[in-house]
Amino acid sequence: MDQRLKPLKDRSLLVVFAYAPAGLGHLRVTDALYHGLPKDANTPLLLGSQDQTITYLHRLMSLNPVISRLADWIESNIFIEEISTAIYRRILEANTDILYRQMLTIVDEVYETPSKILVVATHFGLAHQLAAIKKRLEKEKNIRMILTVQVTDDSPFRIWVVPEADLIVVPSEATKNNLDQFIKKMGYRVPTVVNPYPISPTLTKTLSENELKEKFDQVDPNKDTKTKIIIPVSGAAVQTDFLTNIIGKLHGKSNRFVFHIVVKNAPFTRNFISKMASLDFVHLSIGATDRKMIDNYEYVYNQNTISLEITKPSEQAFKALIDPSKKSASILLFSKPVGRQEKDNLNFLRRHQLIPSYQDEELLWTMTEDEKIFSKARSWRGLCLPFHSSRAADFIFWCLKTGLFSKMLQFDKKREANKKELGSDGVVGYWQLVADLIK
Repeated sequence: MDQRLKPLKDRSLLVVFAYAPAGLGHLRVTDALYHGLPKDANTPLLLGSQDQTITYLHRLMSLNPVISRLADWIESNIFIEEISTAIYRRILEANTDILYRQMLTIVDEVYETPSKILVVATHFGLAHQLAAIKKRLEKEKNIRMILTVQVTDDSPFRIWVVPEADLIVVPSEATKNNLDQFIKKMGYRVPTVVNPYPISPTLTKTLSENELKEKFDQVDPNKDTKTKIIIPVSGAAVQTDFLTNIIGKLHGKSNRFVFHIVVKNAPFTRNFISKMASLDFVHLSIGATDRKMIDNYEYVYNQNTISLEITKPSEQAFKALIDPSKKSASILLFSKPVGRQEKDNLNFLRRHQLIPSYQDEELLWTMTEDEKIFSKARSWRGLCLPFHSSRAADFIFWCLKTGLFSKMLQFDKKREANKKELGSDGVVGYWQLVADLIK
């Protein structure tokens, strides 16, 4: 047990996770931090936001090109973002009555009255609302409240700046510098710190020797071992037509491909689920909630050796920080980014050469075997897919056939130069930072 984590074992400390149950990104980070708490720490409580606005907006941006372009313009316009952030924050701060009563109930119903409350916020909406009631709650209950915020993408949206936060944790220096500029401009005094993105300890178990051999066999162009691909699909059902076409075309090229689809049972996904259920080379894991989706996703990885994952470049992009010898460290194949945060996540990976540069990507998409490009593959943990499903399927098959995937699994990236951003122990780092804050 790291001695720095001892303050988290204080019996008078109440830990509350504030998250968004409608957002996989917020939930995944919450899940990672939850599982990283010391085993003998007090059992934390979960406080979920019911605001699904972000989920609906994301689906609209993904399906409607006009709305997508409008959103890109708004996100790239600093003046507009500052105005919209200020308005949204005022709305959040004006609607805290229910949340305040919830917090009072939590404090009153705990077995022993706590002297400190540690709030871990992975959702900016709840973070702003909790900040608005912080002083009032401290005064009424004679209790100290520590509010920490974990940014869930490497994207410096101003809404992540919470004026009353005791600590804001971000995945990179680039995001820290951007948020610090905004904090200074607004006259706030909020500390920000860089820590590697938190990845669930349940996903970072080391593969056995046999499992690692199977993973390599799955991408060996000279073997006929089944190539297992996992595909997580949210309730927003973004890009399901794209995925349906890739699945069909890949299996048509080779019966080596087997798919494990983790999907939420929701109105937008039912047609997709119906199509996939009829395919004998597809294994479905269906969850009724986002919480169940995450459980299913981890279960599939723990029960199978998976070599490839087709996913959106959302928070899952940070699995690139895990070495391929780990359970969930498959080669990541990213679909077209939607929104500024997904583009920023890919830029994080490009900065650290964890995916190809734009120039190398363009050459790869021509499916030309270039010795110089292939020599770089051992530093890559993922690839961006062409935006058209047929080309994407052709590209995946080409990567398998030419041995590019095989080279990528021989990952030899040296990370000593930037452990602050590239470490795989972000969960431990987070709790060390928080423990230092509350002692």
